[in-house]
Amino acid sequence: MKKAIITGANGFVGRYLVRELVQRGYELLCVVRNEQEDIRCLDGLNIQVIYCDLRDITELPKKICQRKFDCFYHLAWAGSSGNARMDYGLQLLNAKQSADAARAAWQLGCKRFVGAGSVTELMFGEYLKQDGSMPEMTACYAIGKIAAEYVTKCVCTEYRIDFLWGYISNFYGAEDTTKNFINYLIDEYSAGHIPVLTSGEQKADFMYVSDVARALVAMGEKGKNNCSYYIGYGEPKPLKEFVLKVRNTVNPSIAAGLGKKPFRGVDIDFGKLDIGKLRRDTGFVPIVNFTEGIKKTLEWRNLQ
Repeated sequence: MKKAIITGANGFVGRYLVRELVQRGYELLCVVRNEQEDIRCLDGLNIQVIYCDLRDITELPKKICQRKFDCFYHLAWAGSSGNARMDYGLQLLNAKQSADAARAAWQLGCKRFVGAGSVTELMFGEYLKQDGSMPEMTACYAIGKIAAEYVTKCVCTEYRIDFLWGYISNFYGAEDTTKNFINYLIDEYSAGHIPVLTSGEQKADFMYVSDVARALVAMGEKGKNNCSYYIGYGEPKPLKEFVLKVRNTVNPSIAAGLGKKPFRGVDIDFGKLDIGKLRRDTGFVPIVNFTEGIKKTLEWRNLQ
């Protein structure tokens, strides 16, 4: 039986990853921040829960008697949404704690370390190097992820653990309670409000959360050492096309809200990304298309 450790196991992506690995017959140790955390999403699963705050991740090996795990999935990250993305101290602390998690993985006898990065790394990586660039404070989140990627890669190389990193694209789905873009659109259209949006010409890619979990498993099982992978549905399109699909599904009679504000963000040049590398190396193929994913998300939100 394969064995794995997951930090952030009760998070949005984490719970789907736990379910996917349990379904595949893994023996799992699920790391959760503390006993005050809501772990009802993990009820009924054959797993072991370990309480360990990310700030105390260096103590994790002392809490676990077992050794020799197949993979360490590191998903835990403080301040991944809202104004906390602007907290540079918190974001840089996340990077350090990711490196500490990699060292803990070595102490626990893990063969591989899979880190959950972000597509924002690709958005800001080149932009930040440009003379005259004027990044907003929310870029601190991407900077934290960039730092985490490279410092954990150094640690894994030092301790001879396989290192794999995923640039996760915009993801969404049932059980997500955050104010992410898709949820914002659903809420506005459902309430009969017209959202304030850009013209939506910039390219985007959205992936349903269960496919994100499957992609992470594919990386952990078949990904190549010291490789980073783009995790997305793989069909980037102008953002307005996704917006219109949400509007048409939720409330087709309302105006979409496109073109109400200027675009001041940083665009991704998908042409420079090797979108197909994950599929070539692991055979991974997403199975939930955007229309189906929106329907799943809407059904769940309507039941709340």
